[in-house]
Amino acid sequence: MKYFLIIILVGFTFHLNAQDKSFSVLFVNPSVEGDTFWGKVQNIMAVAAKQNNIALDVIYGEGNRYIQLAELKKYLQYRAPPDYVVLLNYPGGAKQSLNLLEQYKVKFITLEQTIIGEERNTIGAPKQYYKFWLGEIYHDNFIAGKKLAQTLVTSAQQRNITPHVIAINGHYGSESDARSDGLKSYLTENKLELSQTVYASWSKPEAMEKTRKLIQRYPQTNIIWSASDLMALGAYSAVKNADQKNYIIGGFDWLNDNLRLIKQGKITASVGGHFMIGGWALITLVDLHDGIDYWQKHNAIAIDLDVITTKNIAQYEHLIDVQDWSFIDFSRYRLQRKGNASYQFNVKNLRKD
Repeated sequence: MKYFLIIILVGFTFHLNAQDKSFSVLFVNPSVEGDTFWGKVQNIMAVAAKQNNIALDVIYGEGNRYIQLAELKKYLQYRAPPDYVVLLNYPGGAKQSLNLLEQYKVKFITLEQTIIGEERNTIGAPKQYYKFWLGEIYHDNFIAGKKLAQTLVTSAQQRNITPHVIAINGHYGSESDARSDGLKSYLTENKLELSQTVYASWSKPEAMEKTRKLIQRYPQTNIIWSASDLMALGAYSAVKNADQKNYIIGGFDWLNDNLRLIKQGKITASVGGHFMIGGWALITLVDLHDGIDYWQKHNAIAIDLDVITTKNIAQYEHLIDVQDWSFIDFSRYRLQRKGNASYQFNVKNLRKD
C-alpha cells in the first residue's frame, strides 16, 4: 500500500508539472500600440496566454515592413529567443523576416495570407523552404470581399435602388486587393459597374476626404464598399449629413463603432470574426507544446468570416464594447480536449455564459 501511494503521488505530481509547463511566444503586432483592430487581437491573445500559462511578449511593426523587420531583429539580437513567434508578413518584406526566424531557429505561425504572386513563389508554402514555419491561419479575403459586395447590393435591390458603387481600398497590397477583387468579381458576375476604386491607406480621415471627392464626381453613388471598418467610418462621416439620401456602406473588422451604427441602421454591414486569429494561433501552440502536433500534417487553418447586418446584429451584440475577454474559455477549442481531427474555430461559438 505504501509503494502504491508513492506511485500515485509521483504520477499526480508529474501531471501537475505537465499542466504547469510554460513556454514563450512573441507576437509581432503589425500596427501601432492602441490600434483599434490589432489592439483587440492582442488583448484576446493576452487572455489565451494567461489561461494557458504562456509568457507572451509583444513588439510593434508600426504599419511599416522596414520598422517591423528592424524591431524583430532587435528583439532576437538582445533577448532570449522565444519558443514561438506569431506574425503577419508584410508584402515586400516576407523573405527577410522568414530568413531571420530560420536563422534563430524559432518556430513561427503567420496570420492571414498577405503574400501572393511572385513574392509568394519565393517563400513557398509553410515547411516548403522554411522548416520552422509551422503554418498559417487565414481567411479568404477574396470570398470575404465578394460576400460584402453581395450584402450591400442585395440591400440596395431590396429597397428598389439601382446600385451605383464606389470602393475605398486600403493600400496597394495583397490583402486589400484580394478583398476588392472579390468585389469586382461579384459586380462582373451580376453585370454591375464599379465607378472607381481609390486607396486610403486604412485611414479614416483619408477615406473621408476621398469619399467626398468621389461623391462629387459620381453623384449617383449609393453604395460605398470599404476594405476596412475604419475607412467605412470615414466614408460615413463624409456622407452622413447628405440631404434626403441614404448611402449603403459596409466594411471589415467588426469595430465597435461600426456595430453600433449597424444597430442604429446607419451603416449596412461589417465583415469580421478575424479578431480571434491570434488567440486561435496560441491554442494550436498549446496543443503542440503538449505533444499534439497538428502542424506536422497540416500547413494551414482557414477560418470563415461572417457578415453582421441589422438583421443579425442581435446575435453578435454581446461582442460590442467588450472590455474583458476572459469569458472565452480557450480550452474548449483544444484538440486534446475535443478529440477532433481538426480545429473548430468559429466566432459564432463565443458566448458570455
